[in-house]
Amino acid sequence: NQDQGGRTLDPLSSGPEENEFRRRVTPSANKVDSKSDLSSINVNNITNELEENDEVEDPHAFGLGGNLTSTIMGIIKAMVGPAILYLPHGFATCGYALAIPILAVATSMFLYAAQCLLDAWKAESLKAYEAINEEQQQTIAGRSRALTYPELANRAMGLFGQRIVEIGIALMQSGVCLTYLIFVPKNLQISMRYLANINLDARIWLIIMVLIEVPLSWINDIRKLTCTNFSANVLILYGLMLCMGFAFDEAMHESMDVEDKMAWYKRILNRLTHLEPYKSEWFLFIGTSVLLFEGSITLLVPLQESVILEEERQQFPTVYRQVILSIISFYVLFGITCWASFGSNVHTVLTTSLPSGMFATSVQMAYSFAVIMTFPLQNFPALEIATKSISFTLVENLGFKKNGFFTKRYVISSVLVLSLAIVAATTMDSLDKVVSLMGALLGCPIAFVVPPIIHTKLCGDGSSRLRLICNKIVATAGVLAMVLASIATVVNWDKKEDTG
Repeated sequence: NQDQGGRTLDPLSSGPEENEFRRRVTPSANKVDSKSDLSSINVNNITNELEENDEVEDPHAFGLGGNLTSTIMGIIKAMVGPAILYLPHGFATCGYALAIPILAVATSMFLYAAQCLLDAWKAESLKAYEAINEEQQQTIAGRSRALTYPELANRAMGLFGQRIVEIGIALMQSGVCLTYLIFVPKNLQISMRYLANINLDARIWLIIMVLIEVPLSWINDIRKLTCTNFSANVLILYGLMLCMGFAFDEAMHESMDVEDKMAWYKRILNRLTHLEPYKSEWFLFIGTSVLLFEGSITLLVPLQESVILEEERQQFPTVYRQVILSIISFYVLFGITCWASFGSNVHTVLTTSLPSGMFATSVQMAYSFAVIMTFPLQNFPALEIATKSISFTLVENLGFKKNGFFTKRYVISSVLVLSLAIVAATTMDSLDKVVSLMGALLGCPIAFVVPPIIHTKLCGDGSSRLRLICNKIVATAGVLAMVLASIATVVNWDKKEDTG
């Protein structure tokens, strides 16, 4: 491929022509078979499809990226959320001797799987660039279709693979939203009891939350939800800072009357040394640790694509690993500190374990509002997939009218949110089991199993034998973790939670 001056365009260089082309042009997965002759791509087919898909950007990545700094913020945004509040209880039910190794193994497997996706993305981007000549570049210019996780699955395993990933992501996000529908009512129950002496059952607050979320689910333009997501991030940061402050204050409080100036330090060390290394329900922590990565794996490829400058694009994989490892290190510190401070009876929802008071109530309210505002954005991609699939089934297979009442998006989305609420009401007292099952059953395949398979399919010919063996090991370990942790969670579902 050459420009008008006869200069050869290198897709991995950082010239302005290459950067502009790479940003704007990636052929559709439906039109490209990585095993076929890529030079035979029909530019008219690509152009027609792009004209039919002006909005092809991954909804998960809307508004993220551009440069490395904003991309780092996107990584943090994808990783840090309300799920961190489940960690202290997870450590308490697992024990540090198993919790830390489990989290370390999960992180290592995730980073390996992430590298598989990034390598597959790089290979497919290069193939796509080499397949399009100068005339085709000019024809397609102005349209864009970014590579995504589902599209890479399509190129590796066909339409079936794409559907598996899309459904898996949708179910995972619905599962996260299910935990939100349990998390918020429990917080509101305690905070409103303190603020207004209103003692309502958590399920009443669930109904109130659903009355808010159902109309928000009718929004079909994700851009209208980004402002609420920014506000939610601010509230989550505020809540995290205060939770850490409460943890340290709780550890120091009992030593305030001791003359020894280092009494608080000794008190914390004493609590840490008396933590239990092993607990019988350790298997629940497998799913909990996997759930931490649910947002990051979805945004990985769009974030890589969003970086414009070539020098920063080359740095992205390294920076990504460093950011993830930093966040996980903070998670370990947060989980163990809060566990040591609040004791082994720390609740699944950490904010409900905070000492009664105005600051604690402000944290509970902040997280409640943050999750209420995050819920529509978190549930948006899942609703898009589900509403379109259900509407198509109703029209094509059951004979409903195409524009009838029961096939409208707002009707289907309302039913789906109400269905989640019903499940939440029945599992209100088993949040730890819900978190574990969502992570094990839905998170393991998406985070650990599919990426190595995609890499083997798309990059197998150019990979070493050792790399292919590692792909099999990681994928197999993901399957085993999914099966064993899911079965153990279901078998022990009716066991009464120790910490309330």
